[in-house]
Amino acid sequence: MLTWLMLGAVRRLERRYDYDASYLRALAAASPRALIAFSGVGRLQGFLEGAPPAAIAAAALAGTLNEDCGPCTQIVVRRAEERGVLPAILAAILAGDGEAMGPDAGLAFGFARASLARDLESSEDLREEIVSRWGQKGLAAIALALAAARVYPTVKYALGYGRACSKVTVGGRAVAVRT
Repeated sequence: MLTWLMLGAVRRLERRYDYDASYLRALAAASPRALIAFSGVGRLQGFLEGAPPAAIAAAALAGTLNEDCGPCTQIVVRRAEERGVLPAILAAILAGDGEAMGPDAGLAFGFARASLARDLESSEDLREEIVSRWGQKGLAAIALALAAARVYPTVKYALGYGRACSKVTVGGRAVAVRT
C-alpha cells in the first residue's frame, strides 16, 4: 500500500515537471524499502528557512550542475521559479555569471562551488559571510540544498537512467548552461 502511494507521488512529480522518473520506479521495483529510504532526500530539500530563495536556488543548482546538465537541473530551476526566484537570476546562475546573479545568489553559488572543489580557504571565507548575513540557520539551508540536489542525479545515473545533456529553460526560454 505504501509503495502504491509513493508511486502515485512519482507520477504526480512526472506530470508537474514534465519529467521522466523511471529511475524511481526501478528503485521501487528493486526494493520498496529503497524508495522509502530515498524519499528522505525530499525532507532535505524542504528545509528552506534562513536564507533567501535565490541563495538556496544557487546552492541547489551548483550541486545539480556538478552531477547533471539536463532534466534534474530543469526540475531545480522549476522549483526555484515556483519560489519566486527571478528568471534573470536563474539564467545567470546557469551561465555562471556571478555579477548578474546578484549578491545573495552569487555568495551561495560561490560558496557551493568552493565547497564542491574542497577549496577550504575560499569556502571558509564565504561561509563566514553567509553566517554574517543569514546566521547558522541560513548556512544550514544552503548546505542541505547543496547536498540534496546532488543525490537525485547521482542515483539516477548510478541506476543507469542518466542520459545526455538537454536544454534547460527559464521562464519559458532556453538558456545556456555552464557545467
